[in-house]
Amino acid sequence: MSFQSFDDVDKMFGTDNLRPGYDMLRKRYDAGDKSSELLWRLAKFCHELAAHTTDKGKKKELIFEGKGYALEGYHANENDFLAVKWAAIMTGSSTDYLGTKERIEEGAKFKEFLDKALAMNAKEYTLLHMRARYSYSVASLSWFERKIAAVFFATPPTATMEEALEDFLAADKEKPDWIENLIYIARIYYANNDKENVRKYCNRLLALKPTDEDERDRVQEAKKMLSKC
Repeated sequence: MSFQSFDDVDKMFGTDNLRPGYDMLRKRYDAGDKSSELLWRLAKFCHELAAHTTDKGKKKELIFEGKGYALEGYHANENDFLAVKWAAIMTGSSTDYLGTKERIEEGAKFKEFLDKALAMNAKEYTLLHMRARYSYSVASLSWFERKIAAVFFATPPTATMEEALEDFLAADKEKPDWIENLIYIARIYYANNDKENVRKYCNRLLALKPTDEDERDRVQEAKKMLSKC
C-alpha cells in the first residue's frame, strides 16, 4: 500500500491497520519528509501500537520512539496544535518508564507542552485528561519523592486530587464513553471511600467494549474495585 494522502492514513487510526499506516509514514520519513503533519501522526501510530501490545519491552520501545517523533514534530512547527498535543502526550507517556528525578524533570516539560496546547484549545478532552493525570501523579508523590523534588527543583510541582478530579470530570463531559478517563475517576472516588460514585463510574466503564490491551486491563481493575463496593 502506497501513501496517497494524510486523509487516507488517518482512516487507519483505531483499526487493525496500524502497522501498515506506520510503515507508510515511516517510509516517507526515511525519504526526507520531516513535516510536523507527518511526525505527529508517526507518534500517534506508535502510541496506538504500544496500547495494543502486552510485551512490556516493546511497549516501552514504541513509547520512546513515538516521543522522538513527537518532539521532532513540535520543533518543526511549534504553532501546529496537533504537534504540540502529541509532544505532550508522548512526553507524559514516557514518564511511566523513568526514575524519580527523571520523571519529575520530564513531568515539568510535559506540563509546559500541556499548558501551551490548552492555551490553543481549552476544551480538548485529551488535554483535560492529561492535565488531570499530571495533577494525579503529583498529588500521589510519596514523602521521599517530594524531598527529592525539593532538592533538585527551586519550585517543586504541586497539585491536589481535587484538581485532578475536576479535570477528569471536565474531560468526561466532553467524551463520556472513555475507559481510560473513567478508571481514573473511579480510582479517586475509591480512595475517598465514595462507594456510590465508584459503582457509578465502574458500571459506566464496564458497559463499554475495550479495544486494546490497556483498556482490557482497565476493565479488570474496575471489576476488582466494584467487587469491594
